[in-house]
Amino acid sequence: MQQIIIFPLSYGLKKTGLPLIVIEINQHNLCFLLDTGSNKNLIDNRVCEFFKEQVEVVGSSNIFGLDGNKIDTPIVKLSFNFESHNFTTNFNVFDSTNAFGAIEKESDIQIHGILGNEFFIENEWILDFEKLTVSSSK
Repeated sequence: MQQIIIFPLSYGLKKTGLPLIVIEINQHNLCFLLDTGSNKNLIDNRVCEFFKEQVEVVGSSNIFGLDGNKIDTPIVKLSFNFESHNFTTNFNVFDSTNAFGAIEKESDIQIHGILGNEFFIENEWILDFEKLTVSSSK
């Protein structure tokens, strides 16, 4: 029988009104937005620079920036821990200053990246905004 794991979303929602989770990389806490509207996983370029020993460049890809223009971005593989579970996924690297600057000023919470549909599908995550949880059977 498959076990379903449930993670709470209440922390980020209470602080910012956004589905944020806190992940850990080498004893450093980082804040990621769970975004079902994003096809890709995104990570801020400053985070990649800080954890350059842990990231593996695996390619490049085009994404659409906030201005609607295509930009070429490196793709990196990175592992992290969330709620005592280890995950490894690919991220497109981008400059998130413009994207998340207003949220940081308003809430004093810095967002370091986005986990998108790519991550949800590969890890079988289901977001339930009625119960304010993420569940996974993987």
